[in-house]
Amino acid sequence: MAPTIDDTARSKVLELLALPSPDSMRPTAIRREHLRRDEGVQYDRVVLDAADGDTIPCLLLTPDEQAGIDVIAVHQHAGAFAIGKSEPAGLIGEPTLAYGTSLARAGARVILPDLVGFEERQRRWTDDPAADERLDALFRVAKGSSLQSKHTGDIAVVTSWMQDTSVGPTDVRIIGHSLGGQVALFSLAVDARVSKGVVSCGIGPLASFESERIRHNPAWFVPGLLASGDVPLVAAAVEQPVLVAAGRNDKLFPMAGVQDAFDAFRPGVLTAIVFNGGHSMPPFVLDAAVQHLLASPAMN
Repeated sequence: MAPTIDDTARSKVLELLALPSPDSMRPTAIRREHLRRDEGVQYDRVVLDAADGDTIPCLLLTPDEQAGIDVIAVHQHAGAFAIGKSEPAGLIGEPTLAYGTSLARAGARVILPDLVGFEERQRRWTDDPAADERLDALFRVAKGSSLQSKHTGDIAVVTSWMQDTSVGPTDVRIIGHSLGGQVALFSLAVDARVSKGVVSCGIGPLASFESERIRHNPAWFVPGLLASGDVPLVAAAVEQPVLVAAGRNDKLFPMAGVQDAFDAFRPGVLTAIVFNGGHSMPPFVLDAAVQHLLASPAMN
């Protein structure tokens, strides 16, 4: 049987990221430590060792009453390298971005990883964490990979662990804002184990960044992506239900480019929310995100 358009797009994105099949990416060792309990939610620290020798520190939020849904909550960038997983866990940073806590209190088991370069994973190669991020990205490109590949591979490892530790059948779903939304988009594009997602202020074509001279995080710049179809190729690879929120006045993601990405999703996949505002997650978007992620597939 000939591959569908979506299968072809998914294979191409995997090829551009230079990743193996995501379900083959598993932790090689796990360490877990109980931290505290708060409002019916248990907080644990989980550290996953990856096959590349790196470690992925995470927070795990487990509600007393679980809905049988697991969610990976990925933090933003904002140039705040000292803040990673703790922000969507509601422990520090912007309170409106505590989507991990909101989901846990609604019944989801939620894992919040630090992306490489943030919080516990700051490189500390120099006295400038932004320079460290650029160096990391450039060295990966020189080796035929990309920083986006690293982020996506780490999420695949986290996905494997969540599947392995679920109590009974479970869906793994994903949410992120800004960089977190970007990482969620790529994970949805390449990993069919992730059944549903939310991308908040995290989608737009590289061509729009170039034309507007927008300085974005270096993980966006996957070698060969622009020539292969740009971010619309990634959107076309997504076959799971995805809620995408975008602000009309978001200076990082020009609306014309966002619309180009919207148009690339296959029919029936995308639920779009375009709001009057900038690079943010308004409370009504968070409410919609929680409802989307906790709903059964038949309700989308």
